[in-house]
Amino acid sequence: MKVDTRAGSKELIVPLRRLGVSADAGILPAGDVEILGSGPAGRPVTVGVEYKTIEDAVACMRSGRFAEQLREMREYYEVKWLLVEGRMSCGRYIAVHRHGRWFEIPGKVTYQEFASWLDSMVQKGGVLLYRTEDIDESVAWLRSLELWWTAKEWEDHRAHMEMYTPPLETNPFDPPTLACRVAAVLPHIGSIKAERVARHFGSVRKMIDATPEEWQAVKGIGKGISKKLVEALEADK
Repeated sequence: MKVDTRAGSKELIVPLRRLGVSADAGILPAGDVEILGSGPAGRPVTVGVEYKTIEDAVACMRSGRFAEQLREMREYYEVKWLLVEGRMSCGRYIAVHRHGRWFEIPGKVTYQEFASWLDSMVQKGGVLLYRTEDIDESVAWLRSLELWWTAKEWEDHRAHMEMYTPPLETNPFDPPTLACRVAAVLPHIGSIKAERVARHFGSVRKMIDATPEEWQAVKGIGKGISKKLVEALEADK
């Protein structure tokens, strides 16, 4: 992980290191934090995080400065995050909680105005948003984000599988393809390999007609498994 040393983000460096994060200090081309992660098939993915307190975010909303920052992040990072830190009231006007007290942000900014701006950054600006209450939570989240991108290969992230089986290159809430569903019930396949099988063959018919050698062309399927797959499919012909 790289952390920008300019004002606003340099205070993250020491607490990140205390958590065991290798936080390299320097000047980044955009954003406040940079992570190099492992994407699909091991492809490197650059992740950028813009870190702001609520007061900073409100100032950027008023000045339009974040639009410029987001354009810079788009140039350098494939995945872009906005991390907004601070405990905020939801009364008529925004107030932030600092040092045990509530302080109203000057200028009388309503919660609706601020929330709508954040929604626009997500829906139209294409930035991902995360909210934390204080710097301790911000540092813990940054550590978690780095671990997500670096501790496992992209294909090994499976927690989402408990919610749904993701289909291939479609809306994630659409049902999986027939080829994917059939592959998932074959011996020694499971949900992750089912995606690879469906992507490789494209149809149930091609799966049924495939030779052991053709099955072995799928990542994670060796001689033994390929033989069992062909035998299982032949038994239903």
